[in-house]
Amino acid sequence: MKYLKYFTKYIIISFIFFISCSKNEENFVEANDLNIGSDKVFPEKVIDLSIENILIYPNQLDENSIYIDIEISNKNEGQGEVQIALLNDGKLVASNPVIISNDKSTYYQSFLVSENINFEKNFKIEISALQGEDNIKNNRHTFESNLKIEKPKIAILSGKLNLNTPYIINNVNADYDHFYPNPLNKNLDITNFWFTKYDIILLDNFPVKPVSDKWLNLFLKKIISEKSSLVMNSRLDQNVNVLKNFFPIFGFEYKDDIDLNDFNKYSRYKSKSFKSSFISTNNLFDTSKNEISELNNVIDWILKDSDIKYSFYVANLNSKKNDSIFIYGFSNIVDSEIKSIEAEVFKNGQLISTITFLFNPVSGYYFSQFEAIDVGDYVLNIKDNNTLIDTINVNIYN
Repeated sequence: MKYLKYFTKYIIISFIFFISCSKNEENFVEANDLNIGSDKVFPEKVIDLSIENILIYPNQLDENSIYIDIEISNKNEGQGEVQIALLNDGKLVASNPVIISNDKSTYYQSFLVSENINFEKNFKIEISALQGEDNIKNNRHTFESNLKIEKPKIAILSGKLNLNTPYIINNVNADYDHFYPNPLNKNLDITNFWFTKYDIILLDNFPVKPVSDKWLNLFLKKIISEKSSLVMNSRLDQNVNVLKNFFPIFGFEYKDDIDLNDFNKYSRYKSKSFKSSFISTNNLFDTSKNEISELNNVIDWILKDSDIKYSFYVANLNSKKNDSIFIYGFSNIVDSEIKSIEAEVFKNGQLISTITFLFNPVSGYYFSQFEAIDVGDYVLNIKDNNTLIDTINVNIYN
């Protein structure tokens, strides 16, 4: 009985000790997790590369290309060569090898991509694994570009169908509405034209007969109120008397003996309200004379002085408490003036700070950052000289 008493007492004590260990198991380290035989008593460092930030911004020198900048973090002294690949719609569009050193924790990779890019499809960054790296989920990230190359909205009014029209549509990058005469009754229905805003209105061998003063006044009101620009492509054999009411729009003075052959083939005119260009050629499709290139130059000139608009974005992929949140933005066209841009940072409706943006002259974007001191919803009101130019929201999680 004495032995049974001691044995029972031993069982009870052992059970209590087991329960105590189970409740505090996070305080224990498995023996095989320790560096036995060394001076260290902590688990081995886990090598880990991760994609931290992605910046996407336009190439101001080429509207058909963009920059994608990637910030990569090297945790716990990883080293070796990795391959950084950029895919668009599942297709490889750029790649570059990078040597990772164990004495450097942050790396940057920039890609300039232009050919065979579909901005409507997702992009993906893939970084090959370092030797000894187990977690490769954060080596990959799929994202949208946030950038869509906005094509100018162009209305083509054709007095009659001709070979110039399809050549313009196929060789000038734009979003078109084409209004042309009904082949059966020759009537030209432009009802939808009056209710749609266009960047450029292109008169292609239009009109073929004189328009009324009422029609022309409505046309001018539309151009001025909607800040549209006008391009007239006129054949050299077109009736001058039909065009004479349009001449003041292009800065021309009408004379009885005027001849279209006397005009500068690609004249340009800028009023206070709009831009216009008069093109006098029979064959825009004549590739030997590179006529279509001149038309593209005219359209570039028209669009160059469009209203400047700024867009701002959050670069961080996962915004967490105590992170530095990187904000950047850029204009839709080249802006020669350096702006004084600031942002008011609100959290739950309360102003907590004001940050100032710096300008990167190489990349052409503005950037700043703020500290996410707590979880919650942040709102940034971004201003240029106290004028609100954009608002962005940032959600911070644990």
